[in-house]
Amino acid sequence: MLEKEVIIENLNSLHEHKMARDIFVPVLVKMGCKGVKFTGGADEVGIDIEYYELTQPENLKSYVGVQFKKGNLVYSSGGSKNSVKEVKNQAEEAFDKEIHDIEEHSTKFISRFVVATTGDINEKARSFIGKARQKGHDRRIDYWTGDRLAEYIQDYWYEEFLAYFSLKESEGMVSDECIVDLEYLEENYQDIIQKCQKMRATVNSLEWSIVENILYLMIANQGGTVSLADLLMELGRTEEFLSEEFRHLIELEYVYADESGFSLDGHASNLWQLYEKISDELIDAEEEPEEAESLLKALVL
Repeated sequence: MLEKEVIIENLNSLHEHKMARDIFVPVLVKMGCKGVKFTGGADEVGIDIEYYELTQPENLKSYVGVQFKKGNLVYSSGGSKNSVKEVKNQAEEAFDKEIHDIEEHSTKFISRFVVATTGDINEKARSFIGKARQKGHDRRIDYWTGDRLAEYIQDYWYEEFLAYFSLKESEGMVSDECIVDLEYLEENYQDIIQKCQKMRATVNSLEWSIVENILYLMIANQGGTVSLADLLMELGRTEEFLSEEFRHLIELEYVYADESGFSLDGHASNLWQLYEKISDELIDAEEEPEEAESLLKALVL
């Protein structure tokens, strides 16, 4: 059986929402939890997963909300104060969230909030997060550390976990699955991707070809300006033929031109910024930075 450290390392390779949706929704279902569903994403109200337990002996529904985090939650001078405060805010949101029970034609609330992290949670962090409980209410906050999450996978979803990450038990190796893919980038860089897409919609096909080729040449040159000769060679057109398009792009402040050459400017500079962000993500994930251009093309170009 895989060591817990290997399981946790693979979990940390996923975005928190992907980990909750792809791994722990089926884990909780296999554990026998009722009404398990993913509730994270753009419309999230404090929790990534929601399910209910049946109280005994009445069999009444008691709703639970789980918020997933990666790494340690440490509340100290050198710790992750912002993350701890974020979890406390999410707990407060979760306890205020209305759950409309269609079967019982009633509105219910979360009675138990679970902080699930792939690392550990120190006592000061638990004490601070615990302030989200309000006096006079039946509210509870529990904690699932990385050790417990790994145990749940070992006990209830082990074969599925191996298949998901394409792992071989005998090797105990961390998955080679790409971390930085289109889904990851769309989830983490939605704002700048949309800005690039909107900018593209404001120019015609020939003007876009100019912007696109300036970007390609900047990538090839690792930044800096692009000479007029190199740009015309890539476009296969004369300067006179493209004079109106150049004028319009400069007027829109999408392209900057001086005696040294051309570069992207204004809203068009978001294309270069997005390329740099993708490259940095690939380097951080120890993946091939050369893939940045193809990922950028799939997202925008």
